[in-house]
Amino acid sequence: MANIRGSANRLLLNGVCVLLSAHFAIAYNTLTTPMVSFEPAKELNGRGGVFAYRMLPAILWKACVFLLHPVHARFPGLHLPALNKPFDSNEAWFMVLLTFCAMLGTLLVARRLLSAIVGADGQHGRWGFEWMALGMGYAAYFDSALVLKRNLFYPYDVLALFFFMLLVYLAFMGRPLAFTAILVPAMLNKETAIVSVLVYFGLRYRPGQRKRLVALCGCMAAAAIAVRLLQTAYIHRICPACIGMPQNQLSLNLHQLTNPLFWLSEASVFGFAYVATILFWRYVPGQVRLTVLAVCGLWIAMMAMTGVLREVRIFSELSALVLLVVGLGVHGWLEERRNLRLVA
Repeated sequence: MANIRGSANRLLLNGVCVLLSAHFAIAYNTLTTPMVSFEPAKELNGRGGVFAYRMLPAILWKACVFLLHPVHARFPGLHLPALNKPFDSNEAWFMVLLTFCAMLGTLLVARRLLSAIVGADGQHGRWGFEWMALGMGYAAYFDSALVLKRNLFYPYDVLALFFFMLLVYLAFMGRPLAFTAILVPAMLNKETAIVSVLVYFGLRYRPGQRKRLVALCGCMAAAAIAVRLLQTAYIHRICPACIGMPQNQLSLNLHQLTNPLFWLSEASVFGFAYVATILFWRYVPGQVRLTVLAVCGLWIAMMAMTGVLREVRIFSELSALVLLVVGLGVHGWLEERRNLRLVA
């Protein structure tokens, strides 16, 4: 009976994840506008400065065109753009599908992470615990909705959330080969994925395995750097004038400190889920706490220099760490309550 109930719960959760992902994809591409047009990006022509390096959506676009071309050739009357506005182009439909797949992947990986935290023999309901995975979608709505002065998106944003969620899960599970393999396309999508190497180091650190871990993380970082160097060589070959350096946004970010709306936007990051991290912080293992603090500190320092802090979307990848902290914290709290009941 428990297995049947668990299977039904899991099926229901999967259905909710699909519906949430579909709604998010439609809302995300309807209520926001692209900061960088996908039209030049999809050609992989190197234009767009630093954004030219974030080429995975363009690679996926070309793959879709190649795979779907026979369908369009055989059925020339098949025109998806005519089905629903404002999605009036194939590129717009591609972004909807890309966003849907990235969000659905994020939620499913989040569910797997929570399942790994509670374990197969969890005493307080493995299936109910997994419903916290929906918090990733909840946070994504907040991180995408409030961008001061304009609502915008980049083709790689939700994909970056998916990759970081997957990398955090693989780091938590201790799977170095899979982690390195995923790090390669993650770097093609957004260079901030290299920060996940620090996550792996922090979560897997053991005093007796220090040398092995340093070697592993060194190889991971080398793979990420190699991707960046290959991208640089490619862009330099096709468009030498296209290579640009990240802009220094520190003065703009310091100026924003005097804007009350700036603090409102920053307070909404992760959908206020950081409140839960504060409540359950003491139940989180010390090693995880130190890792999260180090990664978040590094992330804020990087974004203060190269990002625009009022755009809370630049912190969205860190939702994966927030989920890890909340999951471990809630699990620790429930275990403490269970142990107290046993003692009593």
